Amino acid sequence: MELKNQMGGPDQMEEALLDGDTRWELVRRIIASEGFQRASQLREILKYTTKLAILRPHEIPGEFEIARNVLGRRVDFNPANDNIVRAQFSHLRRKLEHYFDTEGNEEPVVLIIPKGSYIPVFAPHQAGAHLPAIPESSSGESADSPSEAASSPSVQVRHSPPKWRNWRFGGLLLLNSAFIFSTLSFLLIHFSGRPKQEAAPDINPFVQFLSRSEGDLTIVVPDTSLVMIQDIVGANIPLSDYISKDFPQRQVAMTKDPKMQRLISSLNVYRTTSVNEALIAVDFFETLKRAGVHVTIRYPHDLHVQDLNEGNSVLIGGPNSNPWVTLFTDRINFRHVDDYARGLHLFENVSPAPGEQPRYINIYSNQTMGYVDVALTQNLSQSGYVLLINGADMQANESAARFLLHGRLPAEISSLLNRKDLRYFELFLRSKHIVGEADSAFELVAFRIR
Repeated sequence: MELKNQMGGPDQMEEALLDGDTRWELVRRIIASEGFQRASQLREILKYTTKLAILRPHEIPGEFEIARNVLGRRVDFNPANDNIVRAQFSHLRRKLEHYFDTEGNEEPVVLIIPKGSYIPVFAPHQAGAHLPAIPESSSGESADSPSEAASSPSVQVRHSPPKWRNWRFGGLLLLNSAFIFSTLSFLLIHFSGRPKQEAAPDINPFVQFLSRSEGDLTIVVPDTSLVMIQDIVGANIPLSDYISKDFPQRQVAMTKDPKMQRLISSLNVYRTTSVNEALIAVDFFETLKRAGVHVTIRYPHDLHVQDLNEGNSVLIGGPNSNPWVTLFTDRINFRHVDDYARGLHLFENVSPAPGEQPRYINIYSNQTMGYVDVALTQNLSQSGYVLLINGADMQANESAARFLLHGRLPAEISSLLNRKDLRYFELFLRSKHIVGEADSAFELVAFRIR
């Protein structure tokens, strides 16, 4: 959740997007006030969380993200052993209360950070009203930790929209993204932290396999903004570019049209994924939660290489929507290729078995015939697994996930999943569906086991 890097430029770009927003203007007055002059960390925390609240309202920062991105803690930071974030938010709440009681007592809007939350809430300032007191523990931490749901209602206030909202397309993307990730965030808050249970006996062998695997599971949804940027520039974007602090400046320079340049920058700001693939994440989350697996959902631009070294992961999408899958390309047989120059989207069969084709081309029409590769391999440190779901389109991905979680697997695969030494398998499936509709009926084209 490194907001600065992911926006593709320095603070000027962020503040250009926020220019004219009354909430951001309020925050600028707060951090310029006397009470914040000697509180540099509190200023940075307030700026960071406010930018997320305004520009990415679907994102919910946790202690780890704030400690790493604002307070400079190392990658091995553990909130259970270090209460720095809770303590700083305790101080921040007191500073805010003091500001609105003194210098800011005539502000038309107040900024509140409810107990149990790290996200600012903006509400009308009622004359004579006081912010609720924040109980403090003896250690200086806030009484409630963010793992508990905040009881304060979310109140919104009318404000001047940031400049990007003049773009109808950008607004549509934000609506899609906010809806999807508010749903995912609800599931994360509602179900996370539940104790592990034994896998139910009636679940299918694949879910049983996942529930037996050691470690937590991270589901990484596709970045459909990245797909659109590649469509605009007509070129693939490698992982090295995607995770660069300058992304997408190189792609912006590839077009001379100012509108397209602004659109590319805007697409990089907002988190978007398809409804179909968000439903995959929700289905995995709910199904595996019932089987006793602790699951989190991540966006690819928030991922780091270290995340694929530890635990288990499900990567949804191909190289054009989830570039992290390219770290595992050399381990799989059926490889998704997006040839923008020739307008071809296909799967290459690296080592064709007798009767198999060397290439399988996805056919897009009113009735799409597409392919899906489902591959299980080990993570980068070989201490856990990575499941890759890479289909011709979003409907194919959704159908493949339903097939894995709820379908009847081939006998060979079902028996394989009982092996304790399982390190790799690959299913290559063909499906036909009407555009916009997912279909769980598949034909098994080929599979690999080792």
